[in-house]
Amino acid sequence: MSSPTPPIPIWVRAVADPRFREALIADPLRTLASEPGVVASPEQVRQLEEMDPTERAEFVRGVVREVHMRGGQARFGAIGRDGRIGGPPPEESPPGQG
Repeated sequence: MSSPTPPIPIWVRAVADPRFREALIADPLRTLASEPGVVASPEQVRQLEEMDPTERAEFVRGVVREVHMRGGQARFGAIGRDGRIGGPPPEESPPGQG
């Protein structure tokens, strides 16, 4: 007998599955209803439903970017917003200084 599948938090699924993410942006209620293994609090659902599609897309994709950024920082150290490991390059000293 197999063990029951644990519920998957909404943001874990949104980060891991691009198709789910895009469906969540397009229609949160329909997407969550069609994915019984995904759990979301009533507050999360209400927040997503109150946004228009453009706001929702920005919010959901922002969550995904933030998760990936933090994961990269945990693995490689500081990462600048421009994607450079170690953060932004140091400012160059003017000639004759430093």
